[in-house]
Amino acid sequence: MDNIIVTILSVTLVILSIGFLWIYKSSKKKLVTRCDELKFFKQEKEYYDEALLVLSEDYDIVFANQAAKMLFSLDKNYIRLNTGKTIELKVDTSYPDEFFKVLKEKSQVESDSFHLENVLLVISGKMKQVNIYVDKSAWNLNKTITCIIDMRMITPIKAKNVTSANDGGIDFFTGLPSQFSALTDINSLVIESKKKSESFALFLLGIDHFTELQTTLGLGYSNQIIKRLADYFKKYKEENIRVFRMDCDKFLLIVEKLEGEEDIRKIARKILTEIGNFYKEDSAVRLTASMGIAMYPTLGENATKLINHVYIALDQAQKESESNIVFFTTEYQSIHKDEVKMNEEIRKGLNNNEFFLYYQPMFSLEHEEMVGAEALIRWNHPEHGLITADKFLDVAKRTGLIVDIGEYVFREAIKQRREWDTKGLKKFKITVNLSLKEMKVNAFIKKLASLFEQYSVDPKDFNLDITEAAAMSNIEQSLMDFKLFKELGLSLSLDQFGASYSSLKYLQALPLSMIKIDRSLIFDLYFNLDHQIAVKSMIALIHGLGFEVAAEGVETSKESKLLYDLGCNYAQGYLFSRPLPALEFQELLK
Repeated sequence: MDNIIVTILSVTLVILSIGFLWIYKSSKKKLVTRCDELKFFKQEKEYYDEALLVLSEDYDIVFANQAAKMLFSLDKNYIRLNTGKTIELKVDTSYPDEFFKVLKEKSQVESDSFHLENVLLVISGKMKQVNIYVDKSAWNLNKTITCIIDMRMITPIKAKNVTSANDGGIDFFTGLPSQFSALTDINSLVIESKKKSESFALFLLGIDHFTELQTTLGLGYSNQIIKRLADYFKKYKEENIRVFRMDCDKFLLIVEKLEGEEDIRKIARKILTEIGNFYKEDSAVRLTASMGIAMYPTLGENATKLINHVYIALDQAQKESESNIVFFTTEYQSIHKDEVKMNEEIRKGLNNNEFFLYYQPMFSLEHEEMVGAEALIRWNHPEHGLITADKFLDVAKRTGLIVDIGEYVFREAIKQRREWDTKGLKKFKITVNLSLKEMKVNAFIKKLASLFEQYSVDPKDFNLDITEAAAMSNIEQSLMDFKLFKELGLSLSLDQFGASYSSLKYLQALPLSMIKIDRSLIFDLYFNLDHQIAVKSMIALIHGLGFEVAAEGVETSKESKLLYDLGCNYAQGYLFSRPLPALEFQELLK
């Protein structure tokens, strides 16, 4: 029996040994074949005009031909030499970024091989146009990919009398000269103007509330608006004006042979007025645009600075009002620099408890009694004293600190609610303003739930105020977030209604309790018949949707009486009370 077992084991070992030997020889043969293939591949591609790279799964360079070595400054082991040379890639309207970073991002999006046509390779600041082919199937050792940069397409972007779509000088979507043509033309004009001691202006036009327009009307309709603008500028026959498509809804105009600021304003106002009349007969669309203006040579000596300045001017124009024109000044540049400083001061202020809350009552127009209050943040700045929210919230929104401010306001309001409950004071709802960025913070609701539990406060005693523009900017996300807030027990109101564009379909879907009419429709309500008609229609619409109505910025008894007659439920404003510190507001509750 033992001999049989030994024999079986011996045979098994022999079979296994033969099997392993066969697998080894087969694998070695395959490996040798692959190595030969790769060797042939390298020899075959080494001296191609195109720059060719084989990249590993981690985007390390496995192989580079001679053209690629020269382009990327690689040594014989394909390691980048420290020459100071930078290689960036610009695709579509995005900003240039490190070549391999952009390539990796694009490759992760594309599941198969792909082609980047007429993209820009930025070599140490100089733009060159190329075609890039990325093959994910050939020579696929360890999930490698092959990248071919068609060097024959690389030509510096130069100023030309005739631009073409093939060289990046024409914006494909609109058919207008592109932002790359703008850079070239401005720098050429700077050289000419310097010789002749002449000046010129840059106008940057942007559509007001364009994000809301896209959300409300849809991508297709908003694209039609961009194309209609482009068609308008194509037909704009003025010898001293050249027009370029920049990014998204922005159009840049170079305006020469100017006679002074009044002449500049006249040209800008004419363009804005004509654009404002595009959809005059269409009640569904209200189109306005604003302009930022920068002058050469006083406010920029090259294309980059002038364009930066004109963007700052447009940003300021759209912050102030619709259909607005703003000339860039160094003051606006200082404001942008000061934002960095203010951001740090806000952060310190939050840590040092320099912020506190004021409360502004809301009154029932029918019963003439207080039914709620809005919590408004104030900053007791160590140098500048009391600062209202409009002076620092925009900076906080741009830097992300609005999330920290939002949490601070909620924490202080919940603590105050607990204190008033302990004293047995009158019950009412506290409204807290919620910014769009706060709605995107996934952990925000959990933090709120924790605060309500910590201070034993009922969430039903709180209302969240969200601006119409913020709610409509990402309606799908808003619907999900509103549902979660509602499930927590909070009521929701839509603020600044009438200042943006809302779809009736989306308004019906939002789980709101109240809609607040924007103060811009209230401040001259008693004397403005158009505003009266608009407000009356809004109130009827809001009630028809099953929501209550509040008016903001009510300052006279005539406005209050008229709003009551029009069917408005609640009002807030200086007629009833200015915002009060917690101790002063507490007296109203007794």
